[in-house]
Amino acid sequence: MSSTVTASFKIESWDEEEWQESPEGMKFSKAQVTKTFTGELSGTSRAQFLFAYGQGGNGYVGHERLDVSIGGSKGSFVLQHQAVGLVSDEGGAEWHIVPGTGTGDLAGIQGTASMRRLPDGGHTFNLTYDILDELV
Repeated sequence: MSSTVTASFKIESWDEEEWQESPEGMKFSKAQVTKTFTGELSGTSRAQFLFAYGQGGNGYVGHERLDVSIGGSKGSFVLQHQAVGLVSDEGGAEWHIVPGTGTGDLAGIQGTASMRRLPDGGHTFNLTYDILDELV
């Protein structure tokens, strides 16, 4: 049976570097991001993302390693990110835990995560997961 935990996170650092721009207003960049999580899931993360920006829209892909504690269970796992949207979107995304990346007490973790950007600039984070004895 799946469990769901909720947390908030703060972006501690965002180091984005443009690596290509086109005359049509499109650009590409890469970013290294660190976060701190508080709530039912607490800890830190480090991520690398690739962005594509168009006129009025954008998209990104990347991976984020979380080193966290969930209900006393400590370990790490990797989230795979993929999202596209219009600049006018309120903001939100859904991600997947990369199978086989769980360590420590979180070995065997699988599931999904979602994020919503709040009007005040904050973020909410929900993780729905199972911890399996072995991956199938």
